[in-house]
Amino acid sequence: MKEKSRQLRHGYTTGVCAAAAAKAGAILLRGFLADGGAGTGVSDVRICLPGGKLVKIAISETKVLTKGRSPETYAAVLKDAGDDPDVTDGLEIVARVRLIEGEKGVVIKGGTGVGVVTGPGLQVRAGEPAINPVPCRMIRDAVRGVIPEGGVEVEISVPGGEEVAEKTFNPRLGIVGGISIIGTTGIVVPMSVDALKATIRCEIDVAYEEAKPRDSKPGIEDSKPLFLVPGKIGEDAVKALFGDIRIVQMSNFVGHALSYASKRGFRNIALGGHPGKLAKILMGYYDTHSKNSPQAKEFVADFLGVRGDFNTVEEIVRSRENAAGADCNERKKTLSDLAREIARKINDDFGFKSTIVCLFDMKKNLIGEGIWVG
Repeated sequence: MKEKSRQLRHGYTTGVCAAAAAKAGAILLRGFLADGGAGTGVSDVRICLPGGKLVKIAISETKVLTKGRSPETYAAVLKDAGDDPDVTDGLEIVARVRLIEGEKGVVIKGGTGVGVVTGPGLQVRAGEPAINPVPCRMIRDAVRGVIPEGGVEVEISVPGGEEVAEKTFNPRLGIVGGISIIGTTGIVVPMSVDALKATIRCEIDVAYEEAKPRDSKPGIEDSKPLFLVPGKIGEDAVKALFGDIRIVQMSNFVGHALSYASKRGFRNIALGGHPGKLAKILMGYYDTHSKNSPQAKEFVADFLGVRGDFNTVEEIVRSRENAAGADCNERKKTLSDLAREIARKINDDFGFKSTIVCLFDMKKNLIGEGIWVG
């Protein structure tokens, strides 16, 4: 009997967890002030997601840190990513809440384990804690639902966040010292394609802000090209060849990355990767996932004029190299023709001023390169 597939469980973003912790801290603070310093614990709170849905979030711990005239409370939420393989799953998102004199609003600060933005291109200004606008609004709304008036300071911290951040995209985005408090919907969808595409767009935004001229003219005409690569092998190969250059991993979402880069204002673009991946572009496939595009080995073999039964593109390349004898230049030139045709198609489809394509083997050696100027 065929077993029914289990529906994957959704989780909650760090933004929702931070808002829940802040609300719990505010409830504890209000109770502490109201009952003469006794205070009561908080086991769970309800948070309104950006879409309007109310969700109940469990509170893992609450306590009053300081008493007296300026009490401060502590509340923590364990991050639950559902069935998504999120490295932040299980982290404690902590809020410390206190009243502040001379302020009318809710002041949000970043503590230990929350990253700091160091460059342009993100939703948060350089020098500020990496707490995105939607989570900030959720935190303020949650606190104001409990303490409607007066100044309130909320410090968000994440024990262990600095170590975990090294496994995220934060170092690539110029965010140092911890994780980001993020989330536009409040919901973590397991293995979300939308989340991956959003990360690609975010990296392209950062690259654009770093590269754009100071006079802010539309488009980047004279800068180094933005390099798009499918993954780590391509990134390592490009770095070894070109050194310090802005690289964005696009995974299989080639068309999405190219379209957004063009829309953002890049005029010069470059791609680096294995011919088995990038040749799919010339075949007309801009989503290079194996579920959405065929293998490229027959196409590459036909393009190179190689006949035979091959299991991989690597075998085709080796066969072409052997056929060329000791003259590796002929083999490289032919693969460079392939690279040039890929560049031409990208230019035709997306309207870049110039497109460079570099082809690498699995050992990260450059085996073909081409440029097309439109």
